[in-house]
Amino acid sequence: MMKLIGISRIHITLFDLEGKYGRLDGGMGVALKYPRIVIKTGECEEINIDGVPKEKFCIEEDYPAHVGLGHTTQYLLSITKYAFEKNFQRKTSVELAKLVKRGSTSGIGVYAFEYGGFIVDGGHSLKVKKEALPSDFSTAPPPPLLLRVDFPWYIYVNIPEGRRIFGKEELAAFKNAKLEGLDTLARVVLMEFIPSVIEKDLENVLDALDRIQNLGFKKIEVSLQTDKVRELMKKLKSKGFPSGISSFGPAVYTFVNSRREGEELVSTFGGFLTEPNNKGAKVVWN
Repeated sequence: MMKLIGISRIHITLFDLEGKYGRLDGGMGVALKYPRIVIKTGECEEINIDGVPKEKFCIEEDYPAHVGLGHTTQYLLSITKYAFEKNFQRKTSVELAKLVKRGSTSGIGVYAFEYGGFIVDGGHSLKVKKEALPSDFSTAPPPPLLLRVDFPWYIYVNIPEGRRIFGKEELAAFKNAKLEGLDTLARVVLMEFIPSVIEKDLENVLDALDRIQNLGFKKIEVSLQTDKVRELMKKLKSKGFPSGISSFGPAVYTFVNSRREGEELVSTFGGFLTEPNNKGAKVVWN
């Protein structure tokens, strides 16, 4: 029997949907241990994707789609990796992503699946991708990986009642985006968030996270969510934990130093506490 133990991911922000300097997209995010997708040997479903072995499988663990945790990409990467590994073939996450047409906007889910940890990708050249589009509406290959380091903190996640934005609604958000503060966002990302992760400076990471919610495309994503989602973010900030929404949400998250801090947030607001996955998806043979 074989199992594929997958991941979920937090997507912190996209960097640039204007392409003023020759590149679009770009982003950063974190791989999570839980929730996760676990695929096992069984006769429940059959993979039917061009270029992928037609293996049967069962889903042992799963999590909801369209809540901001990257389910579509993780599900497709999980079943395709399972199929190839079952046939003793190794494929990189980039090779898998090209087969299932994922990673056309963000590379976070693709590289988080492969390596785990904190991921930064470099976006797409305008020579490869002409306009800002979500992955469901683009055929661009995954962007280059710029940085991968272990993520040092626990992650508190809460999925309140909110909008699940995907498909045509997601496309409209990209098409109609009126972006503000991209230059400031670039400085916050490069000169505060990323180095603070590397230096394990949680105070500055949370400060940067708070700023990011009001800049660039993330500001639009926050504005499209419900009052309930934004109210939760305000309450978390009032407790000393600035938060963000992952992708379009409604998943809200923040980072904490200790399990005790995270459990206090869970007891106050609900949600759950998880850890970073600093290894990526793995295959287990029994």
